[in-house]
Amino acid sequence: MGLKWAINGFDFLDFGVHVSESKGVLDKLKPRERNSYTWTEYHGKQIDLSAPKYEAREISLSCWIKALNIDDLTDNFNAFLSFFDRNSTSRLSLTPFNQKPYAYEVILINGVELEKELREGEMYGSFTLSLIEPNPIKKILKTELDTLRIKYTSPYETEIFPGDGTKLIGRGDVDFLLDYSKPNYEGSGISLVQGSALNSQYYEVYTVPTTDNSYQFTVEVTLASPQNIKFYILGRKPDNTYELIENSPVIEAALGINYLKVVAELVMSNYTKFFYKVLDSSGNEIPGIVYSNPKIETAEVVGNWQDMLGKEKIIIIAGNIDDVTIVETPAEVIWEKI
Repeated sequence: MGLKWAINGFDFLDFGVHVSESKGVLDKLKPRERNSYTWTEYHGKQIDLSAPKYEAREISLSCWIKALNIDDLTDNFNAFLSFFDRNSTSRLSLTPFNQKPYAYEVILINGVELEKELREGEMYGSFTLSLIEPNPIKKILKTELDTLRIKYTSPYETEIFPGDGTKLIGRGDVDFLLDYSKPNYEGSGISLVQGSALNSQYYEVYTVPTTDNSYQFTVEVTLASPQNIKFYILGRKPDNTYELIENSPVIEAALGINYLKVVAELVMSNYTKFFYKVLDSSGNEIPGIVYSNPKIETAEVVGNWQDMLGKEKIIIIAGNIDDVTIVETPAEVIWEKI
């Protein structure tokens, strides 16, 4: 088997599309121009010799497509290009001869002109895809798990693409729980709560949004020992009754600080206070637990989520990869840097 090209998990051949030539996929990236200084009393110039930074990856794919008639050709061509009609990047992947896949988060930068030709009763078309990958330096991981945790450290902002069409942003001590049964949400970064004067586990909403209905609840808990835990959010209504809003799956928590997150869709004005509770996996209180840094933020899905349950996931961590240290993950790192 030769090269396999795919877009958002769909084989190019599903649309009758073949790649006759590719440029920029495995080529070395173009370095950005280095800063330089010229001194009147010296020959030549002084050039910044720090580690180079690179331009976005530019990819060009020369493609051809075959169909039985002009209608099928047009339908397949339009269906194929629709993967690029989105408000996020698209996942382009290349698997050479059943080896490790390469993956790229790309956008289409130019129009695509289809040149059609009738040969021996069949319709053929040719076109060129001009793509760029805005964040081209990356680690690539692989897993078949439907739920997993990824922890890493990075002094710079990184983008993580779990492979389901969504995107997350991480910096510092990053801790993502990837649950492929639902989309990953990105919080707004603006907390809507303030701590209660009565109890460190109660939080009051001081800003009530009127248009958003997806919210990200986060908190840090410090544990005296590693154990399996669950994170619960309860809401208090104006009539002083409580209800469970959302809870996490079982989390394998570590000794020390753990970052916990759940997302819920709700009408915020129906509640006056929220109660954060973390119990062990059997529902028991955890001695010595300390809560800190509670947040409630409006949240949205960044990207176009697709169902990946039971499928192989290719995960991209993009950014200044030389400064990213993987702390913990059950996923296999298949490319340290490409």
